[in-house]
Amino acid sequence: MSGDALDEASVVPGPAVAYRGARVLVDEEDAPRPAELLVRDGRIVRVAEPGGIRDADETVELDGLVVLPGFVDGHCHLELTVQALEHHVPLHGHRSLAEMFDTLAAARRAQPEGWIVGRGPFGLQRDVTEGRLPHRVELDRVSPAQPIVVLAGLHVACLNTAAMRELGLADPDALPDWITVHRDADGPTGVFTEVWDRLPTCTVEEAVAALRAHAVPVFARQGTTSLSTISTSADDVRALHRLAQSGELPFRVRWFTHVPRTASLDEVLAWGPESGFGDERLRFGGVKIFVDGEGGDGLGHARDDVKWSPEELARFVDRADAAGVQLMMHAVTPRAIRLACDAVIAARRERPARVRHRIEHGGDYVDLAELPRIAAAGVGLVATPHFATSSDADRDGFQPLASLVAAGHRVIGATDSTGTVPDAVGPLANIAGAAGRTGADGGPSPERIPVRDAVRMFTSWAAEGVGEEREKGRIAPGLRADLVVLDADPCTVAPGGIGGIGVERTIVGGRTVAERAR
Repeated sequence: MSGDALDEASVVPGPAVAYRGARVLVDEEDAPRPAELLVRDGRIVRVAEPGGIRDADETVELDGLVVLPGFVDGHCHLELTVQALEHHVPLHGHRSLAEMFDTLAAARRAQPEGWIVGRGPFGLQRDVTEGRLPHRVELDRVSPAQPIVVLAGLHVACLNTAAMRELGLADPDALPDWITVHRDADGPTGVFTEVWDRLPTCTVEEAVAALRAHAVPVFARQGTTSLSTISTSADDVRALHRLAQSGELPFRVRWFTHVPRTASLDEVLAWGPESGFGDERLRFGGVKIFVDGEGGDGLGHARDDVKWSPEELARFVDRADAAGVQLMMHAVTPRAIRLACDAVIAARRERPARVRHRIEHGGDYVDLAELPRIAAAGVGLVATPHFATSSDADRDGFQPLASLVAAGHRVIGATDSTGTVPDAVGPLANIAGAAGRTGADGGPSPERIPVRDAVRMFTSWAAEGVGEEREKGRIAPGLRADLVVLDADPCTVAPGGIGGIGVERTIVGGRTVAERAR
């Protein structure tokens, strides 16, 4: 750095706050280095050498800590996560179905009416001594009348008979063919895939209460300053709006509506807003669709569960694209990824890009042979690093991050939090997973990426994934003062220790929204 000021944006009125004494990630290509920041009215005004800021109204001493851009979670389920923490029965760590049934029975005694929803991990059957998922008859013994569902991840559900009736699953032969219905000699076992969208949702009051209780400790205290969430009910959106209006929303949120659960595309387009409509705290992101689903039968066996014909998807994408509505397209199978790309390519023949569409989980499940098609579509690829260890998607070629980065893809980092993997909500845990991934032999995976790139997945690349790279994701004059203050530099910590780095302070728009308790 030469001179006092590294760079300077135009000065705007308002109180100025100087952050001093820290090492700051000024340049993504370099390590954090001693620097000072001047923040005014929610934006970074100046980045200077130590001692270079002398006109601040207030000073915050950071005492040798490390400042990075605030973490951007490119794809999560904020409302589902906090509601799971508030209302669901945690089943993580149970080592037998018998133990699980005891927990559910206790929950039923405590709550004799309404749904009992148990939340378990991906591949729950691998964690229990019985080596299988709960059977409908067993759940009926826990409760013959009160509906019970055990979720093994979000896409695999184990239901008792009462829950099957409540969700319209009593006649499995009448269900869409993308739903897997497991059966034995006596009929359905109660294990289904792709029925999550039939589950009951919270009221707006319940959603507000869950956000108030958990948004700060679960998200903000882990350094998240901005996220994209998929809202699965109108009341979830209303809850976000209420907190934004009252000033209680602790971070920036782009909400994507799920089609068809929350609304139809006709209804979305009738509202009128393009992606980005809103204010600095709460913005409309676009539409989330499922091109396919679990991509399997819930027991680890591959299954083609594509939900669209090529013609249907092309028409849908074209309409959204013409309206300036960004699409999150869930696709985990090769055919679904090809369909999504082909639909976007067709739309590009009609008009230049106004928004950049994305393939959710594309960075996890991509076939590298499809990279030319993906490049032609110009879609963003989203990846969730913790899937490499927390899910049952353990196969050769899974999540080829190093290959994607080498090919020029700025992979969008996501926690995809729903409450299924409580330990992986934080970006640091996922940065650790991307940089410290191991292979089947326990050694370093050839698809691990440098820590610097793993950080970008959850800062500048994720900001670009929603078209906000000129607003956030880096530390530079003119950008929003969204910062995370850490007790160590991730680039100097062994990957296995990155998840344990302490988040000392989370700053959104120049305001501290979470701070480590002293």
